Amino acid sequence: MITNDQWALIDQKYGKLLTTICTKISGDRAIANFDDNLQDLRLAAMDAVAGFSRKEDKPFEEFWNTTGFNKYMKTCLWNLKNKKGARISKRYNIYKNTVDICQYEEILEAENHDVSTIPHDSFFETHKSKLEKEQQEAVTILVDHPEYIKPNGRINVRRLSQELGCCPAKTRKILQGIKTRLNLDL
Repeated sequence: MITNDQWALIDQKYGKLLTTICTKISGDRAIANFDDNLQDLRLAAMDAVAGFSRKEDKPFEEFWNTTGFNKYMKTCLWNLKNKKGARISKRYNIYKNTVDICQYEEILEAENHDVSTIPHDSFFETHKSKLEKEQQEAVTILVDHPEYIKPNGRINVRRLSQELGCCPAKTRKILQGIKTRLNLDL
């Protein structure tokens, strides 16, 4: 734990670096806005002090303003930036084309539309001719058992393979074939 005086020293020396790093973290502002990034970096700075203290087995006053601590602090801060940026990049496709609900509150107030009655049969019937028999059977099972689709959108291959009566490897091959033939992202 660091004291207010120690934090004042850290903020005085590394404050501009923290701000610079915050501006370098890019991506969706909904998941990585400046204030959140700054808070995360401040926490990382505090953790860096505690980590360096444990590593060197010295109190703050003994390692403050040393070259080793300076390098350690900067490394910790830039590593957090890279880690956070990688997380944003990984999820970019999920958050792409989303809107800020605070800026567009009328979206939340819009009338709820029940999408549970949208006919999925028409899509299946339209593309049925593109699929092989095993692929058609897999799609039918998924339509009949939507619980086989996990909350993250991935398919529970083990349960689907049990229903199909084949091994998970063959089920993955069937799903890959559906993806290829219909140009989908499963």
